Amino acid sequence: MLAFSLMTIFTISTFTLLFSTQELKMWSLNELERLESEPLVYAYSDYIEDFGRNSCLDKIDFDEDKIKYFPDGLSIGLSNKSSDIEVRNGIIYLTADATSLSPHDFFIIDSRDMSIISSINTGPGVSAIEVAGPYVFLAESSTINQLQILDIHDRRAPRLISEIKLPLPTATTTAPFATSIFYSKGFIYLGTEKWDGAEFSVIDVSDVHDPTVVGSLETGTLINDIYVSGNTAYLAGSDNKQMRIVDISDKSQPVLIDSFSPSGWQTQEGKVLDYFQGAIGLGRTVGGFNVEGNHEAFVFFKSSEIFSRDVPGGVYGMLLRDNNIFLLTHDLQNEFQVFDKNLDNKIFELPLGQSPVKMACDGSNLFFATGGNTGVSILKLYE
Repeated sequence: MLAFSLMTIFTISTFTLLFSTQELKMWSLNELERLESEPLVYAYSDYIEDFGRNSCLDKIDFDEDKIKYFPDGLSIGLSNKSSDIEVRNGIIYLTADATSLSPHDFFIIDSRDMSIISSINTGPGVSAIEVAGPYVFLAESSTINQLQILDIHDRRAPRLISEIKLPLPTATTTAPFATSIFYSKGFIYLGTEKWDGAEFSVIDVSDVHDPTVVGSLETGTLINDIYVSGNTAYLAGSDNKQMRIVDISDKSQPVLIDSFSPSGWQTQEGKVLDYFQGAIGLGRTVGGFNVEGNHEAFVFFKSSEIFSRDVPGGVYGMLLRDNNIFLLTHDLQNEFQVFDKNLDNKIFELPLGQSPVKMACDGSNLFFATGGNTGVSILKLYE
């Protein structure tokens, strides 16, 4: 059933932009005017490509002799831990979740010299991030507000323009922390920890100053990651349905249409998702003690083929491309791994000197949220 659903979904998946062409042109012209006086801040921006996830090259011919790893990062504060990362045209957007309320939890960083362009304290800490054009969407580690929207037209001065709290089923219900986020076509898809309300919400952000919850689905489980393609949302969860497939053609009424329940779900969690040219990838945690028969990496192709592999340490980042699959793992001394497209053969592995929590791709470079106060590390695939 899963394979059939995937094949059907892939044939109707499309991608469009949120903002009108006219709005995009006006913003681009305004930004280009600033290039003359502020080249260091804005020179890396290709605004047409700044929509949605992600800004990675479609084709990466991996050559282990050409890569170079930069582990040092930069300090984001002693009590701060980076939590998620997105990168657009050499500009890093990094979030953090500190042990106290005072440290900044959102950073804009120039990857050329690892200088901080700006940073702010949003309040409670941030779980996940999406960047779309001149706006940043933050999934908040907070019971007060689960979504915040920042305006980054001027990257030197990001500003909070709106926030939203998810509807409570009763007046006495405690709201959840948001845990995952995805932007597509004017909507934010937000996942939360397990609570008494809906863990998956659809939020209309066509007016960034007035976000509105328009639909929801109760999953009864923590949602660790979301990927949206066309009218389909894929959810990585922590219960027996490690990947859910949800029809979102009617935004007001998301409908579960299929799910994937591999062995090991009692201890393992669906952790990360990726999508590329008709294939969907799922990475899982290892669940403590590694069991070779309970695989951590899965790839589903529109041809109905399914490939999987045991990855000790679990999969915390996944990037699917034509010939290779790039994985971020917590396998000690083998945190970065490269496989062929069917997960049959491991081509390369590299110790990162740490156990990063998230991975992002920009061009042919990979960026890692370190999960610590060094913030970010960079792996350049074509140095």
